[in-house]
Amino acid sequence: MIDELREKSKELPQLPGVYLMKDENDDVIYVGKAARLKNRVSSYFRNTDGLFGSDGLTNHDIKTDLMVSKIEDFDTIIVESEFEALVLENSLIKEYMPKYNVKLRDDKGYPFIRVDILNEYPTFKVVPNATEDGALYLGPYGTRSETFKALSAISKALKLPTCGKNIKQILGKQRPCLNHDMGNCRAYCQKVELADDYRNTVAAAIDVFQGKTGSLLKKLAKDMNEASDALNFETAALLRDRIKAIKVLEQKQFFTEDPIEEHAALYKEKILKTHQWLEKALKLTSIPERIEAYDISNTGASNIVGSMIVFIKGKPLKKDYRRFKIRTKRGQDDYGSMAEVVTRRIKRYLAGDEKFTPLPDIMLIDGGVNHASIIYKTLTELDVQVPVFGMVKDEKHRTRALVTPDGDEIGLSANPAVFALIGSIQEEAHRFAIEYHRKLRTKTMLNKDDKSSKKNMDDKVNKNSKKIKEKGDECASN
Repeated sequence: MIDELREKSKELPQLPGVYLMKDENDDVIYVGKAARLKNRVSSYFRNTDGLFGSDGLTNHDIKTDLMVSKIEDFDTIIVESEFEALVLENSLIKEYMPKYNVKLRDDKGYPFIRVDILNEYPTFKVVPNATEDGALYLGPYGTRSETFKALSAISKALKLPTCGKNIKQILGKQRPCLNHDMGNCRAYCQKVELADDYRNTVAAAIDVFQGKTGSLLKKLAKDMNEASDALNFETAALLRDRIKAIKVLEQKQFFTEDPIEEHAALYKEKILKTHQWLEKALKLTSIPERIEAYDISNTGASNIVGSMIVFIKGKPLKKDYRRFKIRTKRGQDDYGSMAEVVTRRIKRYLAGDEKFTPLPDIMLIDGGVNHASIIYKTLTELDVQVPVFGMVKDEKHRTRALVTPDGDEIGLSANPAVFALIGSIQEEAHRFAIEYHRKLRTKTMLNKDDKSSKKNMDDKVNKNSKKIKEKGDECASN
C-alpha cells in the first residue's frame, strides 16, 4: 500500500492545497495543508528507514509514523493561496475531527484577536477564546502563528506600537524606542496630542481585520485630500503612506472577517464558476454536476483492467467508483477495452442496477479524439446520450485540453481552476486503474508461485516414489 500511495503522491501538482489522509474505513484521520502538495504529501511515503523499518515508512516522529501506517488512501483539494489552504485546513479539521490532529484537541487552532476598546490606548492581543468582558473580539483567524503574523504585518504597516508597554504610564517619560527609529512606530508614547490619531489608527486596523478595507480607503483618501487642501502636508503624507500600506496588506490575503464560514462559501462559489465555465465551453445544456472519467491499465496482453471514477460538484464520490476486468478483448487494445467498459457500465444502468445509477452529465475518457469517437459511437449504438470528451495530455503528462469526438479541442490552461479540476480527475482515474491492475498482477504472480511450488513438490514425490519402488523390486529379487 505504501508503494501505491507513494506513486499517487508523485502525481500531485506543485500547488497550494489541503490533503486528507484516510484509513481502511475511508475515515479522515488527518488533515494538513501545503504550499506545494506534491512535496508535502510525498514526504510521508518516502522509502527511507523509518520507525517501521522494512515497511518503507518515513523517518518522522512516533505519532506521524503511526499515522502513516494507518493510511489507506488520501484526497487533495487545490486552492489558490497558502492562506486559503490554512483556512480550509482548519474548517475541515472542525468538520471531520481527525484522530491525529492534536491541534484541534487542545483547542488552540482557532485564536481570536482581543481589542480592549474601553482603554484610552487600546491594544491588540491574541487569545484562545472570546469572552464577554467588554472587549472587542475579532476572528477566529486560523492558527496562532498565522494570526501573530497578520497582527505584526498590520501593526507595522499602520505604525502601531508592538512593544507591549503601557502608553499612558510612560507618556513623555522615555525616549522613542528602536521601532520608531526603524520607521515601524509613530511613537505615540511621546505626545498626548497623538492620542486621537492613535485611536483612529486602531480603528483602521480593526477595519482591515474585518475586511472593510474598501470603505476605509475611501475615508482615508477623503481625509488626505482635505489635509492637502488645508496645506497640512505632514498629515496628508501620513495618510498617503497609510493608504499604500493597506493596499499592500490587501494583496497579501492575510485576513478575512470570518475566514472559516466565508471560505466555505467562496469554495462553493469557485466550484460553481468552474462548472459554469465547463457548461459554456463544452456547449452543454446544463451545468455538469456529475462527471465520470474512465481509464485503462495493462502490461501487454495480461490483466487488462478499466476504471470508472465519479466526481460530484468538484469532489470525488468514492462509493460510486467501479472497476472492470476486461473479458472480451485478447491482446492490447485500448479502444476495444474502453468500449467494453463503457458498454458494461451503460447496460448495467439500462438493466436498472442502482450501483450504476444515475448517468453522468459528461463522460471524460483518458485519451484523444479516437478514444472519444469510439465511446461516442458506443453510446449511440446503446441509444444513450451523454456528452463525451477525451482528456488530452501535454508533454509533461498534464491534461492540457478536452477534445470532442469530432476533434474540436477546448484548451484548459487559461483557466487555472478548470485546469486543476480536470487534471485531478484524470490523475484519479489513472490511479484507480493502476491500483486494480497491480492487485491482479500480484495475485497472478502469487498463483504462479503456488503452481510452481506444487509442481516442484509433485516432482519430488514422484522421484521419491520411483526410488522406493526400485528399492522394493531390488529387495524382492534377492
